[in-house]
Amino acid sequence: MRASSLIFCGAAAAAFVGMAPSAHAQDTYPLSGVIYSLRTDTPASAGLSSALLDQAVNELEDAVDDGDINGAVLLVARRGRIVLHTAVGTRDGLNEDDPSMPSVPMPLDGIFDLESMTKPFTVFLAMRMQESGNYPGFNINNTVATYFSEFAVSSVNNKSSVTIRDLMSYVSGEDIDYFDDSNPNGLFDDADPWHSMLDAPLARPRGTKVVYSDLGFRILGHVLETVGADSLQNLMKTYIFNPLQMNDTGFQPWLNMPEKEDRFVGTAWSAARERYLRGEVQDETDYFLEGDGPDPAEHLTGCDGLFSTASDLAKFAQMMLNRGKRVYSCNPPPFGKCISTLLPAQTVFDMTTNQTGSLNLNRSAWTYSENLLYSRKGYGWEMWDAGMWPGGESTSTVAYSKTGAAGTLMVLDPEPSREMFAILLTNHGLPSFEHFTVDPVTGKMSWEDFDWMLGDIRANEVMTKVYGSLAW
Repeated sequence: MRASSLIFCGAAAAAFVGMAPSAHAQDTYPLSGVIYSLRTDTPASAGLSSALLDQAVNELEDAVDDGDINGAVLLVARRGRIVLHTAVGTRDGLNEDDPSMPSVPMPLDGIFDLESMTKPFTVFLAMRMQESGNYPGFNINNTVATYFSEFAVSSVNNKSSVTIRDLMSYVSGEDIDYFDDSNPNGLFDDADPWHSMLDAPLARPRGTKVVYSDLGFRILGHVLETVGADSLQNLMKTYIFNPLQMNDTGFQPWLNMPEKEDRFVGTAWSAARERYLRGEVQDETDYFLEGDGPDPAEHLTGCDGLFSTASDLAKFAQMMLNRGKRVYSCNPPPFGKCISTLLPAQTVFDMTTNQTGSLNLNRSAWTYSENLLYSRKGYGWEMWDAGMWPGGESTSTVAYSKTGAAGTLMVLDPEPSREMFAILLTNHGLPSFEHFTVDPVTGKMSWEDFDWMLGDIRANEVMTKVYGSLAW
């Protein structure tokens, strides 16, 4: 029986997909496994220690008490059982313009600014569009210049050969962001910012080094909007949010779901916008590119901009652990549950295993920011690291994660003895770039403020206790 036709009772059904592992994978996990639906249950039912999960929550309460964050939501699930879903503190992060601004308690269904946690969704959309057959000729091995001729104007660093796949795995040679030495305002007073980003020279030759790039993911999103002839909002709604019933997820919530305003989690005061931000992407460049008019943006950004809840992200995470399969309600007898495939297991495997070979660091990361900027990558995801990574010290070596710099994180572990995920959403807000440095000799970047943000939200402590709660 094909996995897409399985009907089952309870939490799980077996599905087997016989495919070869990726050639780039260093640590692997099985492509076949059990498919789980989500339900609420006790820690004991999932073989987890409630005492250690309580300690994880205590870490967040301490972070609130210490003034490092104002509030957070934590959700933990194993094998389809949501065993912890709790909120601490208050809804809104620090308002530097009005530190005593009152706030309501953090809602369990708070809608958070995900920032870079947008990237795995952009990648998933690319793969869905490729697999759908609705866009003849579209393939992640196509060059970016296939869709934008100005991208190939510069012949430096083999730019014309950069592919969509290169953008997804951070080996395109694109800089971390757009810089123009002749214009300190960069894109903010640019008459055609998208042209400028496409036309910008590569920072290094294509395919020579892993370097994290918001610019590359903006271009990736721009390619998908061009191929799909629609906005990222509508494309993701069609290919991801609607199938998974992620009804509280999207770009520009102030525009696309204003009726949920009381659930928008605040992040920070914006001096540029002269207002406190709730339901608006905090990153100023992405907000500028989106625009703040009454109509939907002409172009959204594939690097940042999504907002979501812990419950919605749990649906996405479980689908990823299900190797691309979703469970949904249906009415044929006897059980009322069906399974369908959003992506083949091999595609999900490739997205979540090392795709950068030896182009990443040749050692463990010494800092969180080094892990972010230079360590092993899947497509849009950071891989487990024996050194500093935000997934804590108790996951398997096949775990993967994604951090949003405004204080959000999800960690997934598909190893068969674990099959867990944890989602941590906070209202920390973006760290500054006051301590972002570039070595003048090597060009190596460091971002201490990012490291401190992950310390503030207790990423290592929370994830170590969550994954350590597994009773062996």
